Amino acid sequence: MKHEVWPSQISGLIVPPPSKSIAQRAVACGMMARGETILTHFPDSDDANAALSAAQSLGAVITRQGDTVSMRGGFPLNFQSGIRNPKSIIHCGESGLTSRLFTPVAALHENEFTITGEGTLLTRPFDAFESIFPQLGASFSSTSGSLPLTIKGPLKGGEVEVDGSLSSQFVTGLLLALPRAADDSIVKVRSLVSSPYVAMTIAVAKHFGVHINLSDIGEYLIKGGQSYQAVPLEIPADWSGAAFLLVAAALCSDPFLEIGGLSQTIPQADMRILDALQAAGVKVQKTPLSYKVFRSEISAFEFDATDCPDLFPPLVALAAFANGVSSIRGVSRLHHKESNRAKVLQEEFGKANIRVVIRDDEMKIYPGYIRPAIIHSHSDHRIAMAAAVLGMAGDRMTIQLSDSVSKSYPSFFSDLAAIGAKVAKR
Repeated sequence: MKHEVWPSQISGLIVPPPSKSIAQRAVACGMMARGETILTHFPDSDDANAALSAAQSLGAVITRQGDTVSMRGGFPLNFQSGIRNPKSIIHCGESGLTSRLFTPVAALHENEFTITGEGTLLTRPFDAFESIFPQLGASFSSTSGSLPLTIKGPLKGGEVEVDGSLSSQFVTGLLLALPRAADDSIVKVRSLVSSPYVAMTIAVAKHFGVHINLSDIGEYLIKGGQSYQAVPLEIPADWSGAAFLLVAAALCSDPFLEIGGLSQTIPQADMRILDALQAAGVKVQKTPLSYKVFRSEISAFEFDATDCPDLFPPLVALAAFANGVSSIRGVSRLHHKESNRAKVLQEEFGKANIRVVIRDDEMKIYPGYIRPAIIHSHSDHRIAMAAAVLGMAGDRMTIQLSDSVSKSYPSFFSDLAAIGAKVAKR
């Protein structure tokens, strides 16, 4: 599938989809809870649906009506390995978080499981778990450090050290599973990246009645034998998806675009888009229920995206229209995403006459006169959305494999059309 996007003026009110990151964590908590968990405003994205599928494979009973999900988990309060009627294979689609989250959760059970997936997930690294699981009482093997994985528990708890330099998702999986282990645990994390995502994990766990404590020396202290409580949760709007709308508003709204549904109650890493917009001189007005973003002259900016690497694509689109050269740090975080995002941003934006230079951990973006281009998304949802913003604010963009947006924001192109963007499906 492909979409074409032309220069546009946008206005009105739009609400981004619910956060898939919070939704996936909530599904894991709900399946480890006793009783019925109700999740409202649940996203209909590939990644969120992958989490539901993984939970069902572990015995959770799930029903869905519209954007409301009801689930009954497989973990009784007094029995760690209480997964009922699990399947031996857990398929995680193309979701990195689902696979890294449900691997430790499945390891709470004494059965042997195979964790697998599809597409680019099959090339993403999982060897961070290799030395950890045996220390916690579980066996683990991988396919040369990648999926499929084979695990067998039960995970007992204990003291482990985790390399957090590649992804915080490994930490998230352990933090959510270990409270159900029999013994207390201490998780020491070296070189943690994307620490806001771990803060999100701790906040979601707390909502479900589980406590994860961070010591003064940066160790995560987890009491074993805790119980997740079946409580309702309304999934807030996704700041990651909203970032593309906020940037589009800064570049081509008339005179502003209002974005609703965004909350800071549960921390999301990509809330830092507000800091980046401020650095670029964008006028943003906070109201009780929304953010109004006004079309603005874009100043060259510097931003460190090490802890929020998903902001690279929208920020490169923003920098393409700045009055000078912008700099974004944290390039090393882009190598193991749905694509090698640093390289793809450089190649694909170059087609539109935007020069992207990468040196070590820094990306410099040189604005230029935007020319029409055929942009290949490389099956990466965030590349497709960034290309759409480039087309709305610059010149016609033809986006190949544009259906990749279904991973996080299935209604992205129809939402753009609803606020006035010139979009056509081809």
